[in-house]
Amino acid sequence: MKRLVLAILVLLSLGVAANAQTFRGAINGTVTDPSGSVVPNAAVKATEIATGIDHNGVTTSEGQFSFQDIPLGFYKVSVTASGFPVYAVDRVEVVAGSIYTLQVKLTLQQQSATVEVSAAALTLDTTTQTQNMTIASDVVQDVPLNGRDFTQLVATAPGYGGYSVGGFGSLNGTRPNQMNWQIDGVDNNDFWHNIPAVNQGGVSGIAGVVLPIDSIEEFSSQTQSGAEAGRNAGGTVNLVTKSGGNTLHGSLYYYNRNEFYSAKSPFFTPAPGTKAPPLRNQNYGFQVNGPIRKDKAFYLVSRMLGSPPP
Repeated sequence: MKRLVLAILVLLSLGVAANAQTFRGAINGTVTDPSGSVVPNAAVKATEIATGIDHNGVTTSEGQFSFQDIPLGFYKVSVTASGFPVYAVDRVEVVAGSIYTLQVKLTLQQQSATVEVSAAALTLDTTTQTQNMTIASDVVQDVPLNGRDFTQLVATAPGYGGYSVGGFGSLNGTRPNQMNWQIDGVDNNDFWHNIPAVNQGGVSGIAGVVLPIDSIEEFSSQTQSGAEAGRNAGGTVNLVTKSGGNTLHGSLYYYNRNEFYSAKSPFFTPAPGTKAPPLRNQNYGFQVNGPIRKDKAFYLVSRMLGSPPP
């Protein structure tokens, strides 16, 4: 019986510790009055601009609030406290692996008034020692990538060296393959080589699972992260996938790699009457997302097709 109770306590402690990890993004801060004293029990609401979904919380006895692991994008944060007008901060951006800190100072105005503040006028504070490099969705899709393979994006991280294709390389001087790969905070590591399991070349070099670039919202590389990230000394590389919103969005794409467009190699001279060997790869597909029920449920469909090089 004692062993059972001990096991339950250990599991509960692990569950509490897991709440500290932020694989998507977070907003936290402190609410104070004009004199600088903290304001407890103030209602704080963070509204996703794209979906209209509200995240609600209440400040602690120290006037603090926190929204952990919330979807990426822009938010409107409003604070309501008895005796003060509503304080609203517009366009607070949540980025993968980062914590946006708001220092809210309430004012003494008419009860019917609402104080509107732009997030661009506020200082982005840092509450952790995590070093984070984030690539936004538009850059992820526009960066030239061989075969449209997301693993090559790690080469843009400061401190990375080596061969970026397939996750083979060194981050911050660690041994090759010492990175923790994740998708939406879930393990994405091959058990044998410790390289990304998704997009990994399997039989005949054909990947078992291919993740379309158009389904990625942000690419994040974290070093000097907290103990909850752990596992690998080189850092954590995390992908955050897209989700739908209240507005219909979509894209179609076609990428063609052909030896016809390539410059002639100085190390290869074909015999008279022969052509250079073919080197071709085609990637095409689509992505569409939108609402199933406004402010309630959403969908995203992404599909990449194509042919591997001959």
